[in-house]
Amino acid sequence: MNNVIKKICLVILGLLQGTLGSYLALLGWAFAFPETSPGTKDYVEDMSFVPFGYFIMFAWLAIMITAMILLRKNKANFLSFILPWFMGLVACLVAVFVIL
Repeated sequence: MNNVIKKICLVILGLLQGTLGSYLALLGWAFAFPETSPGTKDYVEDMSFVPFGYFIMFAWLAIMITAMILLRKNKANFLSFILPWFMGLVACLVAVFVIL
């Protein structure tokens, strides 16, 4: 019973990290690399968000690396996290490209 609850929690974590985590990583990318050039009106304001963007991307990367390290020993737990994460990532990318 305990193992089933653990797998359900890993699936939920994978889906959340795949969807919401990917949205946050894309948001961090947009903040870290703004598409403004020096001398434009919004340049100073856009550059003030660059450290925040790097922080968001670093937090996403730290969560993913921690999950990979903790789950690498047990293949079933690893797959319980990775497959929903991949499905969430695909859903995130589809939503982003449909919006664009």
